[in-house]
Amino acid sequence: MITKMKNRPELEANEEVILTNPGFYKDNLRSGWKPGHLYLTNMRLFLWQPTRIIFQSPLKNIKGISVQQRGFILRSKDALCVSYSQPREREETSKAWIMVKDVETWKNRIFERTLLEISQEKADSIIKELDPESRSIFLFVWQNRHATIDELAHTYNAPNHMDLLHRIRNVINPTSERVIGFPVLVFERSKIDEATGKKVIFSWWIIGGDKKKMKSKESLLDIFDEGNYLNIIMELKGGREEDILLGVDEGKLTLSCKTPQSDYHEEVCLPSKVDTKDITKKYHNNILEIRLQKIEVRP
Repeated sequence: MITKMKNRPELEANEEVILTNPGFYKDNLRSGWKPGHLYLTNMRLFLWQPTRIIFQSPLKNIKGISVQQRGFILRSKDALCVSYSQPREREETSKAWIMVKDVETWKNRIFERTLLEISQEKADSIIKELDPESRSIFLFVWQNRHATIDELAHTYNAPNHMDLLHRIRNVINPTSERVIGFPVLVFERSKIDEATGKKVIFSWWIIGGDKKKMKSKESLLDIFDEGNYLNIIMELKGGREEDILLGVDEGKLTLSCKTPQSDYHEEVCLPSKVDTKDITKKYHNNILEIRLQKIEVRP
């Protein structure tokens, strides 16, 4: 669907731009690249051409984000692959490929706004690194989902709001980025609390929002060391291959499967360091197989 616009993108009253760059887009691998300007806001991802939007998705509809190699001007380059649902297609997941500068930054920003889940384990690892005052700020937001600046200032009798903002921007979020790779607190002018359905204005939130876990018991999982590769086999019921999102660092595999009903999240510690770019997966009859190439460790 194409939405006609004026000579610049029109944002909603409480919509804020997080990231923007020139880019190219296609929704079919056989079609040509369409130029435009890519925008990530606190509400949606969209590509804008003068007078109109040619692609957009609300952040809540994004089900996966990855980087794939695609042909672009006679050579292969990294492109974002965005999987998203559309209101009229309840059972189908659509895909869009986007060519943009600094792909990894875009991938991380979209991921942290849509799919990132802060587990209790991650929260504890952040808390251990904070001073008592900063810890009280983080714990209040963690326990209450969101908080105003006055509520947070009251947690440690802050001398003024500037002291509180200094702790969030220069202590809590930098610590979180160092420990888990992302800033943990984000300010929203307006956001719906999914637990109550009410709109909350001018508040700090835990980034990524509330997530319902599909995982209710320990999953069946085996890791096989096959020399140059690790082969991971696990049971994953009720998913589809296009819904499965994998994240890999050198020593850990993160798996998310987002469905219309619920979300699944699993973190697997790997016995060996692996190549984060060499990942293959197969999903059939509720069994997921993931193949990762090991990194040779020199003595």
